[in-house]
Amino acid sequence: MIEAETMKFLAENKDSILAIAAIGALVMTALTAVMSLFGAITAKKIDEKIKRQEAIRVLLEDGMIGMGESIQGILSAADILLTKYGIEVHQNDPSLNTSIKKYKTIIGNHKKQLMKAKTIYRYKLYGIEDGLSIITRCTDWIQGLKDDIPLARKMLKEADKIRLIVDKEIIKCYRKGDYPSSVARWRLSYHSWKIKKMRQG
Repeated sequence: MIEAETMKFLAENKDSILAIAAIGALVMTALTAVMSLFGAITAKKIDEKIKRQEAIRVLLEDGMIGMGESIQGILSAADILLTKYGIEVHQNDPSLNTSIKKYKTIIGNHKKQLMKAKTIYRYKLYGIEDGLSIITRCTDWIQGLKDDIPLARKMLKEADKIRLIVDKEIIKCYRKGDYPSSVARWRLSYHSWKIKKMRQG
């Protein structure tokens, strides 16, 4: 009895049932299309991210070690220079002046390397170049502070904080294949501001 009623119902409403089935098929087709599109977009984004990571790593591989050595070298030379500024020798002894000139030359050579790195990283690793720039400017200012060693030491201390931030951020960028974080850029700006404020007095 129930089967007969069911068959009768299906026969009487077959057009509606077919329409519902067709709508269901269309919905499934639409969902499949949306999922395919979403999958394609996600795959493209992943592919772009991988390419970006590879590009950043290649960029850093070419210069990160040399840049790190130049940052360490320029600050170490500036530190030694300040120590030599505080040494008193007999006025007829030219060895101290010769040594001071030597370390100024070392600072100048490292500065050239850092300015070159600044140009390379300016757009691809935005924010890092500010750290490189203030380190080179700071060592320039320090060379002129022979009569104010305490101030020069304070500036050098801030420059070394910038070195640490740049080092950590470069390593993080290389490992993750990503750009410098906004927090790191803010910290670099802050310490740069402190050095500039010291210079202005």
